[in-house]
Amino acid sequence: MEVKEIFYFDEPGPSNTDKLLELAKKRIEALGIHQVIIASQAGFTVKRFLEITKNAKLDILVVTNVKGGKIPVSSLYNNYEESKRIKEDYQRKGETHFQASISDEDRRDFEKKGLRVFYSPDILNIGEPRGLDDDKKLIRSKLSPFIPSYLRPLDIEAGMDLSLLNIISMGFRVCVGIAVVSVRNGLVSEGKTVLSIAGTGFAGGGTDTAVILQAHSNAKACLVKEILGFPKLK
Repeated sequence: MEVKEIFYFDEPGPSNTDKLLELAKKRIEALGIHQVIIASQAGFTVKRFLEITKNAKLDILVVTNVKGGKIPVSSLYNNYEESKRIKEDYQRKGETHFQASISDEDRRDFEKKGLRVFYSPDILNIGEPRGLDDDKKLIRSKLSPFIPSYLRPLDIEAGMDLSLLNIISMGFRVCVGIAVVSVRNGLVSEGKTVLSIAGTGFAGGGTDTAVILQAHSNAKACLVKEILGFPKLK
C-alpha cells in the first residue's frame, strides 16, 4: 500500500498549472517515467512544463487540435472567477475567438527542442460541441441521427464515446483520449506507462488534470495508475 499526494483544485483554470506540473515532475522522477503526453491549445502548458523539467531527458508528445483551430470567446465559462476574467479580457480587446491549436511558430520551436507535435484531426468536421459556429452547427444537424450532440472530435479519433470520463473532470477525459489517440497513430507504444496532462480549455487553458497510465489503443484497456490532480468543479 502507498500513500500518494493528489491535488483537488477548487475550480478548473490556468492558475492550477504550476502546482500540478511541479507534482508531475516529482512523480515521473520517482517512477522513472520518460514518456509524457500533453494536450495543449496554445502551447502555454508545454512551455511551463519545459521550464519546470529543465534538463530532464523526456520524450514529450504534444497533442493539439486541428491546425488553425479557433474557438469562440463566447464559449468560455462565466461561472468561475478566473475564466470570467479571461473572457472579459478577450472581449475588451475586441477578440471574438481564441487560439485552440499550436501555431506553426511554436511547433517549429518545440520540434527544435526534441518534442513531437501531433494535430489530432476532426475527420467529420464537426467541431467542439460548445461554441459551434454556424457551419459546424449545420454539419452536426445533418449528422444528428448518427452523432450525439455531446461527442467531440477527440472521441471520434479515439474510436469511442469518452464523455463518461467527465465525471472526474474534462481534463481526465482528455488525458485518456490523447493517450488512446497517440497509440492508435503509432506515436506511443501499446502498454507504455506515460504521464498524461490536460486541462479545461473552456476555463481559460492551462492544466488542471494529470494522470499516470498505461496507454492503449482502446480506452477501456487503459490502466490508470495514479491521478495527480483534478478540479472538484467541472
